Amino acid sequence: MKEFPPFKLDALNQCLWRSTDSGAEDRLMLTPKAYAVLSYLAERPSRLVTQRELIEAVWPDVVVQPEVLKTQILDVRRVLGDDAKNPRFIETLHRRGYRFIAPVRDPATTEAEVSAQTNLVARDQTLHTLHDYLRTALKDRRQIIFVTGEPGIGKTTLVDEFQRQATNTHSSIRTARGQCIEGYGGTEPFYPILEALGQLLREPSRAELVRILESQAPTWLVQFPALLTRRRRETLQREILGATRERMLREISVALESIAAKTPLLLVLEDLQWVDHSTVDLIAALARRREPSRFMLLATHRVDIPAGHPLRAITQELVTHQLCHEIDLQRFTQLEVAEYLAADSPRSELPEGLSEVVHRHTEGNPLFIVALLEHLTRRGLISRENGAIGIDLTREQSLMLGEILIKAGQL
Repeated sequence: MKEFPPFKLDALNQCLWRSTDSGAEDRLMLTPKAYAVLSYLAERPSRLVTQRELIEAVWPDVVVQPEVLKTQILDVRRVLGDDAKNPRFIETLHRRGYRFIAPVRDPATTEAEVSAQTNLVARDQTLHTLHDYLRTALKDRRQIIFVTGEPGIGKTTLVDEFQRQATNTHSSIRTARGQCIEGYGGTEPFYPILEALGQLLREPSRAELVRILESQAPTWLVQFPALLTRRRRETLQREILGATRERMLREISVALESIAAKTPLLLVLEDLQWVDHSTVDLIAALARRREPSRFMLLATHRVDIPAGHPLRAITQELVTHQLCHEIDLQRFTQLEVAEYLAADSPRSELPEGLSEVVHRHTEGNPLFIVALLEHLTRRGLISRENGAIGIDLTREQSLMLGEILIKAGQL
């Protein structure tokens, strides 16, 4: 539920609530289209929403004149008690669109989000570093970041949390994500880029992206036939007949720059240890471009990439020329293991010796820590109830624990 006092936007019931001086709440009804307009603006506070974008979002399959949108804006302002000349909620930008200017907050944080924030220990400084890189990118200085580490070290968890924080902090930023897949992603040219681009093209504002691709990257637009009429698809296919990989590389480089020029773009690529050669070439091309750009590429890969893998040579070259940054995630120290366990047990003190046992048998690998705690719970050696960890582990059991887990295939 979005809040912009004294109002609350109720997505479940598609209505508006207004708090009164007595502490009660009045329910204010809006027409479905007026509610959709208000909801779209409130979900994008402080940024310009063009008339075209708003019309395409609220009336996706209907031809609508701007006057119809203006009528809905008037209805929303009437319910909010907002003055167009001295607005508190919706500002009109003449001939451009609208901007929601009131502070908006969402108090409803899911349990999973709370858990992610609580258990992301020993990574605070890394998160701060990533936010520094993002702020640099927002100043028209592109950033290419590689997050590396052994399997289970927490690369995906870190990137998930950073992406969540970035979108919450910078409401105007666009994010897209692609993942390489073992045994498949390495054979399909540009596989993770196509996946990420597909996400962008499912956004309500996709019409703008389609226009960019149509003019600057037709070899890419034709990869999404559902967005084209049959006639236009056939025309494009004739135009790009015989197109080379090099042409696709050149086109998408320019198109991504144009997308980022409209709205800052955060592109996340996961598991580059399985990346195809074409995507490696694209990463290198994007890193070497010298034009100002509000673009950030955040990629993850394992540290055990073979010496002959093209990604290894490219990253070494980019690091040498200071065209990228690398963040190598390390295992938890015993102190950080204790911090992790404390976050998992916020309502009680940790049993003495638990962090030492966990660190000794996992060597600080986060994935192994999770597996160990689950194993100990199943064996009845620790209890995890009501937000507290209890332990009943003898010295003999502690010494035997490593052998038990190795035999069980846990480590």
